[in-house]
Parts: sequence; C-alpha cells; structure tokens
Amino acid sequence: MRSVQVQFPSGREVLSSYWGFLENGGLVLKDPKDLNEGDSILLDVRIKSLKQTYRFLGRVVKRTPAPSEHKAFIAFAEGQDQQMMLNAAWADTHDVPQRKHRRYPGGGDVRYASYETPEQRAKGHILDVSPGGCRLRGPIALPVGARVLVNALGIELDGQVRWTTPGNEMGIEFSKPDLVVQAFLDR
Repeated sequence: MRSVQVQFPSGREVLSSYWGFLENGGLVLKDPKDLNEGDSILLDVRIKSLKQTYRFLGRVVKRTPAPSEHKAFIAFAEGQDQQMMLNAAWADTHDVPQRKHRRYPGGGDVRYASYETPEQRAKGHILDVSPGGCRLRGPIALPVGARVLVNALGIELDGQVRWTTPGNEMGIEFSKPDLVVQAFLDR
C-alpha cells in the first residue's frame, strides 16, 4: 500500500474534485505521481485554508493517459467516512461555521418563528438534523444571529440562526439539544 499526500488550497477545490457518484465516494486527483490503476493507497487529503488533514484508504480505479491532463480517479474503501472532510470543505467554500456534529437526513415538517414575533409562525421543513442543530427551509429565512423557536414533533426548541442561503435555508444551532433531535434521528 502506497502513502499519497495531496493538498487542496481550499474547500472549493476539494468539492470540485469529489467523485460522489461512487457508492463510497472518492476524489479525482490532477497530475498524480506514479499512480497506476489498481494501486491501493493511503490518502492524506490536506485543505490548506483550514490547516486540516483527512486520511482515507482507497484504490486507483482509473487513470487518464493524456499528457496534458493526467488524472487519477480514487475510490474510497468501504467504511471510510468522508463526511467530516466534505462538511469542512462546504463550510470553507460558503464561509460558514464548520459543523461540529454529523448530520442526518431530517424529512420532518416544523413550525418556526423569531423570538421577537413568536405569534408569526411559518411552516418549514427540516432538511437535516444533528445533536447540535438543524438545516431548515421555509418561506422566509430569518437573519443570521436571530433567536428562533422551532416546534418539531410537539417539542419547542430554542436556537439561533448561524447561516442562511438565498434559497431560504437556515442553519440553526440549538441552545440545548433536546429529545426531538433524537426522535428525528430514530425515524
């Protein structure tokens, strides 16, 4: 097994090199040094802007021979969890805080409102959830820093908006993670 180090300037380049259509994910490396199809590798992926390195077991599944564009397609081995690297790359690309917890698909409808106007509830949808918060989409996005009440599965959660997107998505960090988070994870 060969040890290979690759450095990306920022999360944006990691995301553009990510090969997600494989069952276990992978990366496309430009100008690989002495990698051949079938090689098993231990890959250290460094994101320079974050000063973080992620390690994966993988295998070279394809190599392009064209001299102007040498590329190696690396498939991660089963059981390699690239989610932390992808979360860090996404956060770096979008200039949002890096996630502290692993996210799980949400799929639940909720009602939410600003602390300042709790009577003006909007209906939203939890896109993903973690022990520390959720990603929510609704008809309106509250501003970053706003305190928010989220009612999910009949439980009222207190949180704060940490980031938003133009598509009315919000990242909400819960003040006190509650049983509703476990209920979503158990679904």
